[in-house]
Amino acid sequence: MISPSGVETRLRTDLRANATPGMLAAEYTGVPAEPTVVVARYLSPRSREVLESKSVFYVDLTGNAWLSIDDPGLAVRTEGAQRDPAPRARPDRGISGKVAGRVIRALADFSPPYTVTELAGIAEVSPGYCSRTLQALEREALVHRDRRGTVQSVDWQDMLRRRGQIIRLFDPQRSNGWIARAGMHGALNKLTEVDPDTYAVTGPFAAGRVRAVAAPAGLVVYATNPQTLARDLDLIPADVGADVRLIAPTGAGEMARPRTEDGIVWAGLSQIVIDSMGGPGRMPQEGEAVLDWMTANEAAWRIEPESDSA
Repeated sequence: MISPSGVETRLRTDLRANATPGMLAAEYTGVPAEPTVVVARYLSPRSREVLESKSVFYVDLTGNAWLSIDDPGLAVRTEGAQRDPAPRARPDRGISGKVAGRVIRALADFSPPYTVTELAGIAEVSPGYCSRTLQALEREALVHRDRRGTVQSVDWQDMLRRRGQIIRLFDPQRSNGWIARAGMHGALNKLTEVDPDTYAVTGPFAAGRVRAVAAPAGLVVYATNPQTLARDLDLIPADVGADVRLIAPTGAGEMARPRTEDGIVWAGLSQIVIDSMGGPGRMPQEGEAVLDWMTANEAAWRIEPESDSA
């Protein structure tokens, strides 16, 4: 390209048949010496995020594009498909399952480094399943391992966002709506009288205790036995106008490492973020507020694994 003043700018083109976030992160470890544009059939939101962080331009065949040059002046940003229109395999495979949930919670809650065996012990899953989840996260450039397979770093913020985006919090198969006779705050207070091993509060009330965005719009509680908890909290079934949601945990680590404060059991911070990102209304904003606090206070909540955790 040549500007009216005669300045010539050359763009290096990087054609990609397959461009996963992990591949791109490994290829572009820093800002390229010359302006570069990656051209691919499709680039996922995470792939585009990785490229932009390295100041690498991109264009894909669905219409996603970013290009910004000072001289000659040129700025292009367009949005195309947000999901692969012709996926070769399930894009979320390895990240959306129960085992993946336990591994992701452990990766967020415990500071690396740790081996696959150590991480599997923390997450209480088999090393084989743990390894497959790590491979999926590496493809998304969310985890970095050394040549021996030891986890050295985790992009835990984007990892929690990614998990939340693909998990439906209010899945009708495991979630029911209720109206609290004593109101949401009354039901919350009643939890102090409930067996602490049978529930964990997540959602707006839990997020608001960390960093409030607005008044909580609903009480969300994981319950090992929702019907029993509904009776203990004096709740009425409701298809419309529910102010309480009881969710049966799937075993994906939702109730792992809870916190007990003021006599109430609260879900772990990383679980609150995942749930908020997968919730409706302003819940994703509440999740981002919790993430901001976690980022600024990492030493206050993240755990150093013991050397014999395997």
